[in-house]
Amino acid sequence: MSRKLFACISIISLIAVILLYFIWPPVLHFLWLIIPYIAIGLHDMSSTHNILRNYPVIGHLRYMFEFISPEIKQYFIEDNQSGRPYNREMRSLIYQRSKGAVDTLPFGTQQNISNIGYELAYHSLSPKIVPENATQLIVGGPDCQKPYKASRLNISAMSFGAISSHAVEAMNLGAKMGNFFQNTGEGGLTEHHLKHGGDVVWQVATGYFGCRTRSGDFDPKEFQR
Repeated sequence: MSRKLFACISIISLIAVILLYFIWPPVLHFLWLIIPYIAIGLHDMSSTHNILRNYPVIGHLRYMFEFISPEIKQYFIEDNQSGRPYNREMRSLIYQRSKGAVDTLPFGTQQNISNIGYELAYHSLSPKIVPENATQLIVGGPDCQKPYKASRLNISAMSFGAISSHAVEAMNLGAKMGNFFQNTGEGGLTEHHLKHGGDVVWQVATGYFGCRTRSGDFDPKEFQR
C-alpha cells in the first residue's frame, strides 16, 4: 500500500508542477523537494530492509524514532522512579550529595510506601539511646590474637577492575571517616585501597588476583607478604 502511495505522490507532484509552471513559473522550486523525495524512494524500494522496501521514504521515520527512543523514554515517558540501574530520583540524590547541596524533600516522598515489598522504618515515639558497643561487632574468637571491631554497615566487595582508582580512594577515605571497612572484591589489593588509611578487608577466597600461584592456587607466601 505504501509503495503505491509513494508512486501516486511522486507522479501527481510532477504533473502538478508541470501544469502549474505555465501559470506560475516559480513552482519549479518545489522540484528541490520532489526530486530528492523520488530519489530516496526509488533507492528504498531496492533496499535490503523490508521496512524501507515496503514503505519508501516514510520508513525512515521508524529508524529515526528508534534512534531517539531512549531520550523519549527518559524525558517524556519515565517517571522519577523508573530507569535502571539507577532511577532519576536516585541520580538526583547522588548529584546533590556530591555537591554538598540539600538532599532532603520537605514535603515527603514520591514513593508509594503502601506497596507490598516497600521497606521503610518509622520513627519511634519513645526513642532509645543506642550504646556505642552495639554499633560494632567483634570479629574473632577467644583464640584470636588481634580481634577486630567491625561496623555493622560497611563497603561491600567491588572489584578494582570494575571501578576507577578515584572511586576506590574516595570509598577508602569514606571508610576512614565513618570508621568502617572497605572490601576489595576480586580485583586484589592495590595502593589505592591503602592511600587514606581506611580499614580494608582483602578478599582472597576466590584467589583471582594478588595472592595465588601461577596455577591459580592460594599462595600463603604472597598472602603473608
